[in-house]
Amino acid sequence: MRALAGIALTTFRETTRQPFYYLLLAGGAAALVIMLWLPLFTFRHDIHMYKDLGLSFVLVFTMLVGLLAAATGVAREVEDKTAQTVLAKAGVRWTFILAKYLGAMAAVAVAVAGLGAVLLVCVYYRVELDAGVLERPYTIGGVGEVVEAFWWRRVNQALTVVPGLVLVALQVGVLSAVATALSARFSVAASVVLALGVFVAGHLMVFLGQAVQTATAPARAAAEVLLTLMPFLEIFNLNRHLSHVMLTPFDPGSPGAEAWGEVWAYVGLAALYAAAQSAAALAVGALVFRRRSLS
Repeated sequence: MRALAGIALTTFRETTRQPFYYLLLAGGAAALVIMLWLPLFTFRHDIHMYKDLGLSFVLVFTMLVGLLAAATGVAREVEDKTAQTVLAKAGVRWTFILAKYLGAMAAVAVAVAGLGAVLLVCVYYRVELDAGVLERPYTIGGVGEVVEAFWWRRVNQALTVVPGLVLVALQVGVLSAVATALSARFSVAASVVLALGVFVAGHLMVFLGQAVQTATAPARAAAEVLLTLMPFLEIFNLNRHLSHVMLTPFDPGSPGAEAWGEVWAYVGLAALYAAAQSAAALAVGALVFRRRSLS
Protein backbone atom coordinates (compact mmCIF):
# COMPACT_ATOMS: atom_id res chain seq x y z
CA MET A 1 0.00 0.00 0.00
CA ARG A 2 2.88 2.38 0.78
CA ALA A 3 4.46 1.63 -2.60
CA LEU A 4 1.11 2.24 -4.32
CA ALA A 5 0.65 5.62 -2.62
CA GLY A 6 4.25 6.61 -3.28
CA ILE A 7 4.12 5.88 -7.02
CA ALA A 8 0.72 7.56 -7.36
CA LEU A 9 1.94 10.69 -5.57
CA THR A 10 5.08 10.80 -7.70
CA THR A 11 3.01 10.45 -10.87
CA PHE A 12 0.70 13.25 -9.75
CA ARG A 13 3.64 15.56 -9.03
CA GLU A 14 5.34 14.74 -12.33
CA THR A 15 2.13 15.39 -14.25
CA THR A 16 1.37 18.70 -12.57
CA ARG A 17 4.91 19.89 -13.23
CA GLN A 18 4.64 19.36 -16.98
CA PRO A 19 4.13 22.44 -19.17
CA PHE A 20 1.31 20.78 -21.11
CA TYR A 21 -0.75 20.52 -17.91
CA TYR A 22 -0.89 24.26 -17.30
CA LEU A 23 -1.14 25.10 -21.00
CA LEU A 24 -4.25 22.93 -21.32
CA LEU A 25 -5.79 24.37 -18.16
CA ALA A 26 -5.07 27.92 -19.28
CA GLY A 27 -6.44 27.19 -22.75
CA GLY A 28 -9.63 25.69 -21.34
CA ALA A 29 -10.19 28.58 -18.92
CA ALA A 30 -9.54 31.13 -21.68
CA ALA A 31 -12.02 29.40 -24.00
CA LEU A 32 -14.73 29.44 -21.32
CA VAL A 33 -14.20 33.10 -20.50
CA ILE A 34 -14.04 34.22 -24.14
CA MET A 35 -17.19 32.27 -24.99
CA LEU A 36 -18.94 33.99 -22.07
CA TRP A 37 -19.05 37.23 -24.05
CA LEU A 38 -19.97 35.75 -27.43
CA PRO A 39 -23.59 35.93 -28.64
CA LEU A 40 -24.89 32.47 -29.53
CA PHE A 41 -28.03 33.62 -31.39
CA THR A 42 -30.44 31.15 -29.81
CA PHE A 43 -33.32 33.58 -29.16
CA ARG A 44 -32.88 34.04 -25.40
CA HIS A 45 -31.68 30.49 -24.82
CA ASP A 46 -27.99 31.32 -24.94
CA ILE A 47 -27.47 30.07 -21.40
CA HIS A 48 -28.53 26.57 -22.46
CA MET A 49 -26.11 26.56 -25.37
CA TYR A 50 -23.36 28.02 -23.21
CA LYS A 51 -23.65 25.25 -20.62
CA ASP A 52 -23.62 22.60 -23.34
CA LEU A 53 -20.56 24.07 -25.02
CA GLY A 54 -18.87 24.74 -21.69
CA LEU A 55 -19.13 21.11 -20.59
CA SER A 56 -17.82 20.03 -23.98
CA PHE A 57 -14.81 22.33 -23.61
CA VAL A 58 -14.09 20.98 -20.13
CA LEU A 59 -14.30 17.43 -21.49
CA VAL A 60 -11.89 18.10 -24.36
CA PHE A 61 -9.21 19.83 -22.30
CA THR A 62 -9.37 17.47 -19.31
CA MET A 63 -9.42 14.46 -21.63
CA LEU A 64 -6.16 15.61 -23.18
CA VAL A 65 -4.73 16.05 -19.68
CA GLY A 66 -5.83 12.56 -18.68
CA LEU A 67 -4.61 10.83 -21.85
CA LEU A 68 -1.21 12.50 -21.80
CA ALA A 69 -0.74 11.81 -18.09
CA ALA A 70 -1.89 8.18 -18.32
CA ALA A 71 0.01 7.36 -21.51
CA THR A 72 3.20 8.98 -20.25
CA GLY A 73 3.13 7.27 -16.87
CA VAL A 74 3.97 3.70 -17.91
CA ALA A 75 5.49 4.11 -21.37
CA ARG A 76 7.99 6.77 -20.32
CA GLU A 77 9.19 4.67 -17.38
CA VAL A 78 9.85 1.75 -19.73
CA GLU A 79 11.53 3.88 -22.39
CA ASP A 80 13.78 5.58 -19.82
CA LYS A 81 14.71 2.20 -18.30
CA THR A 82 13.54 3.33 -14.85
CA ALA A 83 10.65 0.86 -14.58
CA GLN A 84 12.89 -1.90 -13.22
CA THR A 85 14.10 0.33 -10.39
CA VAL A 86 10.57 1.37 -9.51
CA LEU A 87 9.27 -2.20 -9.67
CA ALA A 88 12.02 -3.37 -7.35
CA LYS A 89 10.34 -1.25 -4.68
CA ALA A 90 6.73 -1.70 -5.78
CA GLY A 91 6.91 -5.49 -5.72
CA VAL A 92 4.32 -6.51 -8.34
CA ARG A 93 3.53 -5.00 -11.72
CA TRP A 94 -0.21 -4.56 -11.20
CA THR A 95 0.62 -2.20 -8.34
CA PHE A 96 2.70 -0.14 -10.75
CA ILE A 97 -0.13 0.04 -13.31
CA LEU A 98 -2.76 0.93 -10.72
CA ALA A 99 -0.56 3.56 -9.06
CA LYS A 100 0.21 5.23 -12.38
CA TYR A 101 -3.52 5.39 -13.14
CA LEU A 102 -4.42 6.80 -9.73
CA GLY A 103 -1.73 9.46 -10.01
CA ALA A 104 -2.98 10.49 -13.44
CA MET A 105 -6.58 10.60 -12.16
CA ALA A 106 -5.54 12.82 -9.26
CA ALA A 107 -4.18 15.30 -11.81
CA VAL A 108 -7.41 14.96 -13.81
CA ALA A 109 -9.51 15.63 -10.71
CA VAL A 110 -7.62 18.87 -10.07
CA ALA A 111 -8.07 19.88 -13.72
CA VAL A 112 -11.82 19.15 -13.68
CA ALA A 113 -12.22 21.04 -10.40
CA GLY A 114 -10.31 24.05 -11.74
CA LEU A 115 -12.10 24.30 -15.08
CA GLY A 116 -15.40 23.41 -13.41
CA ALA A 117 -15.06 26.34 -11.02
CA VAL A 118 -14.45 28.65 -13.97
CA LEU A 119 -17.51 27.24 -15.74
CA LEU A 120 -19.72 27.70 -12.67
CA VAL A 121 -18.74 31.36 -12.35
CA CYS A 122 -19.21 31.93 -16.08
CA VAL A 123 -22.68 30.34 -16.09
CA TYR A 124 -23.66 32.49 -13.09
CA TYR A 125 -22.75 35.67 -14.94
CA ARG A 126 -24.05 34.45 -18.30
CA VAL A 127 -27.58 34.41 -16.85
CA GLU A 128 -27.18 38.08 -16.03
CA LEU A 129 -25.78 38.90 -19.47
CA ASP A 130 -28.70 37.14 -21.15
CA ALA A 131 -31.34 38.81 -18.97
CA GLY A 132 -34.08 40.51 -20.91
CA VAL A 133 -35.05 44.17 -20.76
CA LEU A 134 -37.63 43.59 -18.03
CA GLU A 135 -35.16 41.60 -15.90
CA ARG A 136 -32.24 43.98 -16.32
CA PRO A 137 -33.10 46.23 -13.33
CA TYR A 138 -32.96 43.23 -10.99
CA THR A 139 -29.39 42.42 -12.05
CA ILE A 140 -27.93 45.75 -10.97
CA GLY A 141 -29.46 46.30 -7.54
CA GLY A 142 -32.63 46.58 -5.51
CA VAL A 143 -34.35 44.55 -2.83
CA GLY A 144 -37.33 42.31 -2.58
CA GLU A 145 -38.48 38.84 -3.54
CA VAL A 146 -37.98 39.39 -7.28
CA VAL A 147 -34.31 40.23 -6.81
CA GLU A 148 -33.82 37.23 -4.56
CA ALA A 149 -35.59 34.97 -7.07
CA PHE A 150 -33.32 36.18 -9.86
CA TRP A 151 -30.26 35.51 -7.69
CA TRP A 152 -31.44 31.95 -6.99
CA ARG A 153 -32.07 31.51 -10.69
CA ARG A 154 -28.43 32.28 -11.43
CA VAL A 155 -27.25 29.98 -8.63
CA ASN A 156 -29.47 27.11 -9.79
CA GLN A 157 -28.40 27.47 -13.40
CA ALA A 158 -24.76 27.32 -12.32
CA LEU A 159 -25.40 24.23 -10.19
CA THR A 160 -26.93 22.33 -13.11
CA VAL A 161 -23.46 21.83 -14.58
CA VAL A 162 -22.14 20.03 -11.47
CA PRO A 163 -23.55 16.59 -12.46
CA GLY A 164 -22.16 17.21 -15.95
CA LEU A 165 -18.71 17.85 -14.49
CA VAL A 166 -18.89 14.58 -12.55
CA LEU A 167 -19.79 12.75 -15.77
CA VAL A 168 -16.86 14.44 -17.52
CA ALA A 169 -14.52 13.16 -14.81
CA LEU A 170 -15.97 9.65 -15.10
CA GLN A 171 -15.59 9.60 -18.87
CA VAL A 172 -12.01 10.85 -18.66
CA GLY A 173 -11.38 8.19 -16.02
CA VAL A 174 -12.45 5.42 -18.41
CA LEU A 175 -10.34 6.84 -21.25
CA SER A 176 -7.36 7.29 -18.93
CA ALA A 177 -7.64 3.64 -17.89
CA VAL A 178 -7.63 2.65 -21.56
CA ALA A 179 -4.59 4.88 -22.19
CA THR A 180 -2.80 3.34 -19.20
CA ALA A 181 -3.47 -0.15 -20.50
CA LEU A 182 -2.29 0.80 -23.99
CA SER A 183 0.88 2.41 -22.64
CA ALA A 184 1.80 -0.93 -21.07
CA ARG A 185 2.51 -2.14 -24.60
CA PHE A 186 2.77 0.89 -26.91
CA SER A 187 4.59 4.22 -26.97
CA VAL A 188 3.16 7.47 -25.61
CA ALA A 189 2.09 8.77 -29.03
CA ALA A 190 0.48 5.48 -30.07
CA SER A 191 -1.35 5.17 -26.76
CA VAL A 192 -2.81 8.68 -27.02
CA VAL A 193 -3.90 8.18 -30.64
CA LEU A 194 -5.49 4.80 -29.93
CA ALA A 195 -7.26 6.16 -26.84
CA LEU A 196 -8.65 9.02 -28.93
CA GLY A 197 -9.89 6.39 -31.37
CA VAL A 198 -11.67 4.66 -28.49
CA PHE A 199 -13.24 8.02 -27.57
CA VAL A 200 -14.63 8.48 -31.08
CA ALA A 201 -15.76 4.86 -31.43
CA GLY A 202 -17.28 4.85 -27.95
CA HIS A 203 -19.59 7.71 -28.88
CA LEU A 204 -20.50 6.15 -32.23
CA MET A 205 -21.61 2.86 -30.65
CA VAL A 206 -25.17 4.15 -30.41
CA PHE A 207 -25.32 4.46 -34.20
CA LEU A 208 -23.68 1.06 -34.72
CA GLY A 209 -26.36 -0.62 -32.63
CA GLN A 210 -29.06 0.90 -34.82
CA ALA A 211 -27.28 0.14 -38.09
CA VAL A 212 -26.76 -3.59 -37.50
CA GLN A 213 -30.43 -4.28 -36.96
CA THR A 214 -30.88 -4.74 -40.71
CA ALA A 215 -27.43 -6.26 -41.34
CA THR A 216 -26.54 -9.87 -42.04
CA ALA A 217 -25.95 -12.41 -39.28
CA PRO A 218 -22.11 -12.28 -39.47
CA ALA A 219 -22.18 -8.49 -39.37
CA ARG A 220 -24.48 -8.54 -36.34
CA ALA A 221 -22.20 -11.03 -34.58
CA ALA A 222 -19.14 -8.86 -35.23
CA ALA A 223 -21.04 -5.79 -34.06
CA GLU A 224 -22.10 -7.56 -30.86
CA VAL A 225 -18.48 -8.37 -30.08
CA LEU A 226 -17.45 -4.77 -30.74
CA LEU A 227 -20.30 -3.42 -28.64
CA THR A 228 -19.27 -5.72 -25.79
CA LEU A 229 -15.58 -4.81 -25.84
CA MET A 230 -15.85 -1.10 -26.58
CA PRO A 231 -16.84 1.30 -23.75
CA PHE A 232 -20.22 2.90 -24.44
CA LEU A 233 -19.19 6.48 -23.75
CA GLU A 234 -22.48 8.02 -24.77
CA ILE A 235 -23.75 7.03 -21.32
CA PHE A 236 -21.71 9.95 -19.95
CA ASN A 237 -23.36 12.48 -22.27
CA LEU A 238 -26.03 14.27 -20.25
CA ASN A 239 -25.38 17.73 -21.69
CA ARG A 240 -28.64 18.09 -23.57
CA HIS A 241 -30.65 17.28 -20.44
CA LEU A 242 -28.63 19.49 -18.11
CA SER A 243 -28.70 22.39 -20.54
CA HIS A 244 -32.48 22.64 -20.67
CA VAL A 245 -33.52 22.16 -17.06
CA MET A 246 -33.83 24.58 -14.16
CA LEU A 247 -32.94 22.59 -11.07
CA THR A 248 -33.89 23.86 -7.62
CA PRO A 249 -32.26 21.53 -5.09
CA PHE A 250 -32.87 23.83 -2.11
CA ASP A 251 -36.64 23.36 -2.00
CA PRO A 252 -37.72 19.70 -1.64
CA GLY A 253 -41.26 20.53 -2.71
CA SER A 254 -40.32 22.32 -5.94
CA PRO A 255 -40.78 20.71 -9.38
CA GLY A 256 -37.04 20.84 -9.98
CA ALA A 257 -36.22 18.80 -6.88
CA GLU A 258 -37.47 15.58 -8.49
CA ALA A 259 -35.41 16.25 -11.63
CA TRP A 260 -32.36 16.91 -9.45
CA GLY A 261 -32.75 13.52 -7.75
CA GLU A 262 -33.17 11.72 -11.07
CA VAL A 263 -30.04 13.35 -12.48
CA TRP A 264 -27.91 12.30 -9.51
CA ALA A 265 -29.34 8.78 -9.61
CA TYR A 266 -28.26 8.58 -13.25
CA VAL A 267 -24.79 9.87 -12.32
CA GLY A 268 -24.53 7.12 -9.70
CA LEU A 269 -25.30 4.42 -12.28
CA ALA A 270 -22.80 5.98 -14.67
CA ALA A 271 -20.18 5.88 -11.91
CA LEU A 272 -20.72 2.13 -11.47
CA TYR A 273 -20.35 1.62 -15.21
CA ALA A 274 -17.18 3.73 -15.29
CA ALA A 275 -15.69 1.76 -12.38
CA ALA A 276 -16.36 -1.54 -14.15
CA GLN A 277 -14.92 -0.35 -17.47
CA SER A 278 -11.85 1.17 -15.82
CA ALA A 279 -11.19 -1.97 -13.78
CA ALA A 280 -11.46 -4.14 -16.89
CA ALA A 281 -9.06 -1.91 -18.85
CA LEU A 282 -6.52 -1.82 -16.02
CA ALA A 283 -6.74 -5.61 -15.61
CA VAL A 284 -5.90 -6.06 -19.30
CA GLY A 285 -3.09 -3.52 -18.98
CA ALA A 286 -1.65 -5.31 -15.94
CA LEU A 287 -1.76 -8.64 -17.81
CA VAL A 288 0.00 -7.16 -20.85
CA PHE A 289 2.58 -5.38 -18.71
CA ARG A 290 3.27 -8.59 -16.79
CA ARG A 291 4.33 -10.29 -20.03
CA ARG A 292 6.40 -7.36 -21.30
CA SER A 293 10.16 -7.47 -21.07
CA LEU A 294 11.69 -4.40 -19.40
CA SER A 295 15.30 -5.10 -20.34
